Amino acid sequence: MKKRTGVIVGVLGVAVVAGFMYFPGQHNKNSKSQTLQTMMKDDVITMSPIMLTDIYSAQAQTQVYEGLYRYKGNRVVTGNAVKVVKPTQNGTVYTFKIRDNAKWSNGDKVTAQDFVTAIQAIADPKTKSQNSADAISIIKNYDDVHDGKISPNKIGAVALDAHTLRITLTQATPAFDKLATSIIPVNTKDYKKWGTKYGTSSKYMVTNGAYQMTGWTGTNSSFTFTKNAKYWDAQQVKIEKVKVRVIKTPMTAANEFKNKHLDIAQISDDYIKTYKNTKYYHATPQAVVRGIYFNETSNKTNNLHLRQAFGYLIDRNTITSNIMNDGSMPQSNAVPKGVMSNPTTGTDFTTDAGTQFKVNKEKAKEEWKAYLKEVGKTSETFNMTFDDDSTSKKVGAYIQYAAEHEFKGITINTKYEPHAQLVSEVLKQDFDMANVGLSVSVPDAAYPLAIGKSGYGLNFSKVNDTDYDAYLDKAAKEANNPKERYQTLQTANKYFTKTKAYMVPIYQPVTANAVADKVGGFQGNSFHSPAYQDMYWK
Repeated sequence: MKKRTGVIVGVLGVAVVAGFMYFPGQHNKNSKSQTLQTMMKDDVITMSPIMLTDIYSAQAQTQVYEGLYRYKGNRVVTGNAVKVVKPTQNGTVYTFKIRDNAKWSNGDKVTAQDFVTAIQAIADPKTKSQNSADAISIIKNYDDVHDGKISPNKIGAVALDAHTLRITLTQATPAFDKLATSIIPVNTKDYKKWGTKYGTSSKYMVTNGAYQMTGWTGTNSSFTFTKNAKYWDAQQVKIEKVKVRVIKTPMTAANEFKNKHLDIAQISDDYIKTYKNTKYYHATPQAVVRGIYFNETSNKTNNLHLRQAFGYLIDRNTITSNIMNDGSMPQSNAVPKGVMSNPTTGTDFTTDAGTQFKVNKEKAKEEWKAYLKEVGKTSETFNMTFDDDSTSKKVGAYIQYAAEHEFKGITINTKYEPHAQLVSEVLKQDFDMANVGLSVSVPDAAYPLAIGKSGYGLNFSKVNDTDYDAYLDKAAKEANNPKERYQTLQTANKYFTKTKAYMVPIYQPVTANAVADKVGGFQGNSFHSPAYQDMYWK
């Protein structure tokens, strides 16, 4: 069975629970006329839930769309579903009642068929969706539909009537309540009318969440979230308007917050020092590991010696402590810290896994020499692609220097590109090596490890290893034996990151935000972005 993850490439913008509580009467008199000024670190690529691939689009979609359930801080609460339901038939069948008062922003009722339409479209290979949502892959017949073996209408999602949705899973999945937060509907009528234009601009959008998105052309770097009057829980939405700008420069973000032109700013670099010990600071580790991926479809980079050379070369502690200095943690596993615990001892997955690669310059040089001998060359040039933010540029410069200093005959050409461009090139295999990460929305090691599964939509490197696939398949079948499953996933992690080194992990990032005093209710966790609908004016 193919495991899928929710989102996506890049760095997830989240923060820990701030501990604010809403008290009636605390708002300013003119709170309705206030606009929350906030930012993103890169551009939105798509607002179609079906075509979602990157984290910045996911951050925006979180504000305007609502699934069966949604996150409120660390808790899963009801969304378009009337209640959190218990499964039947040995944990494999979920029957949801969709709220009768759930509506789209155009006034249409949200129906069970809207969820089915989205699920079928994501699974349908003709759609060419790169969205491999966590919840979708474990739905019955997903793999056969995705592989083109059977029709999309055979997938295990059925609208029993206008407001009753039945989802049948391949097997019992204890984390399904969390997975269900990422099952997002599309307006069936408009999806059929607009086709591939759906979600490409504000003009081709209808939303079922707390906000509508206005002023987005599909390419511009500023837009507005305005309260969706048709939203079923609109009376609880206190922030009525949110102005969003894309700000890539840390200095600009920090200055805009200081000058009160931003109410929420994502900060990095030395600016973290300014706010870290203040009441404005909110941060948490992200559920993502960023590392170096190698193009496995190219003879130049599909080489174990090359991968292990970089595994032994990179000093993760130096990068996180001296180069980044923003709280990010060194990581040598594909699974982020905080994603899974040992079912017997409670120990974090990464603690049990240990360090896959310790810095060993001599071993790194030996592997590099073995690479050159194997490919029959005395030198080689590689393009290594990074995001164009300041932190990625620092990491890129360090890796370039370290490689060219230690490896005789190597040339590294670093490329710094807008996130959307990097994502596009990686998905088309137009790269030698790339620094990317996969964010997950479910606390389970199987989801980040799916990055190497054959046929998986976000298998950046296009790894095709039957032994690795077998580990993931074995873990999937051990759902009812947590201890054995945990050990299988540990084996898979070691095989992926050390034995084969398909990805060279470097660090687990932290998102740091500065939040103005007047904003209450800022909350989130490692698996999702803070929701503006949960915030309020103090």
